[in-house]
Amino acid sequence: MAKRFAHIITTALLGIILVALSVANASAQIVIDECDTMEFEVVSRPSIDESHFVWGIYTASDSAKDVLDPAETLDPALYFVDGQYAGRKVRVAGLEPGKYYVRIHVWDEVTCTDNINMYVMEVLEKIPELELLGDSVCIGDPATVRIIFTGVGPYTIDYTYGDAITGNVVNVNGVIVDGPEVTIPIMEPLPVGETTFWVIKVEDDCKAYEYPVDERPGTGIMIYPKPVKQPIYLKEGD
Repeated sequence: MAKRFAHIITTALLGIILVALSVANASAQIVIDECDTMEFEVVSRPSIDESHFVWGIYTASDSAKDVLDPAETLDPALYFVDGQYAGRKVRVAGLEPGKYYVRIHVWDEVTCTDNINMYVMEVLEKIPELELLGDSVCIGDPATVRIIFTGVGPYTIDYTYGDAITGNVVNVNGVIVDGPEVTIPIMEPLPVGETTFWVIKVEDDCKAYEYPVDERPGTGIMIYPKPVKQPIYLKEGD
């Protein structure tokens, strides 16, 4: 399940007619991981009708951007869970990694105000964190590889193992696990020496992440030869 974060807007909204921002002069005020849900809520100005709150999201850029121009906004149907007209509380989800401007536009006919508040939000890419532990066994004995995740899953794992010298693929498999640790049995007989095991792709409840070839997490499975049997000599007494 994706995590949810809340940002409570308590300060009075400032009256601004035109707002132009660029990432050059705006650092991220809110940082979340991709696939997390961000909840914004305005708790000030309780007298203003819910229908007078309009939210928008804009992609940040190095050049100044007019955040009152509807043509500049991202499609609200894609990123506001309940729409941009949900009132003083909205949830934002589904944004790709990057920096964004989140805008709240509020107007009030009674006090004749037309107000804007802006936030800079950064969405960080979520890359699965894991540790690999390969077995060291004698040839012919069963070998395993343990994968320990930082997280709870469930995970779908694609992996491969093969000759550490030539890189030939011996096997490609997928396995589904619920918890943070899985033990994968190596079913193919391996030769004496070190065989490399790589994780190719991991899929969780956020996304499927396929590692670039030169960045695949890996570990070695060490196979030792069987000890040579030696004759046993009994020392005769003097």
